[in-house]
Amino acid sequence: MIHYKKIATIACLLFACLVLSAQNGIDWKIAELPHLQRTEGNPETFETPLGKAVQFNGSDAYFLDHHPLKGLSQFTLEVIFRPDGDGRFEQRFLHIGTVSSQRLMLETRVKRDGTWYFDTHFHLPNDFKLTLIDSTLTHPTDCWYHAAVVVDGTRAKVFINGVIEFDEPLEYLPLSEGDVTSIGVRQNLRSWYKGGFYRMRITPHPLPVSEFLNDHHALNDNQ
Repeated sequence: MIHYKKIATIACLLFACLVLSAQNGIDWKIAELPHLQRTEGNPETFETPLGKAVQFNGSDAYFLDHHPLKGLSQFTLEVIFRPDGDGRFEQRFLHIGTVSSQRLMLETRVKRDGTWYFDTHFHLPNDFKLTLIDSTLTHPTDCWYHAAVVVDGTRAKVFINGVIEFDEPLEYLPLSEGDVTSIGVRQNLRSWYKGGFYRMRITPHPLPVSEFLNDHHALNDNQ
């Protein structure tokens, strides 16, 4: 006999655990990822003054069975990464949520002149989409950077190395679907990333610039 009430209770408890985990935030070193489901290609670890980082070579990725933004109405998402100058033009290096509906993606556009610019894409539960991108906001490749996406419920802000690049209105709705995070590629294995990736952190509320991670300074000083 199938106990449907027990199954429903277990499902509710699992969902509650996932939401609670998201609400507590995460702080992941990319070389020491939890929830690792599978690996594509051969991401390589290398030593830095702050410990190991991961080199993605344009055909490597990690897939995690975890959605660290699920249920959050506010958050600060930070990444410490180093875009290589010889990668593809269009790259997705972090994709959280579903393949083509509810999701948040962090992307780079790498130009042949040795510069890159940032791209943040939101797809919310009400099917509203917002892409924050400006091809004039370029930075040199082959250096470590800190990027932050700050969502307070009504606005979305994007910072590179503590300098604001976007501040746009966004009536944010918490992501509720999908249980996968891909690092190094879009979830459907398109737009592979080439470069280093050291750390990502999600804090379940907006952070001021003074509380952002600053690992990129030490990584660049010793590069």
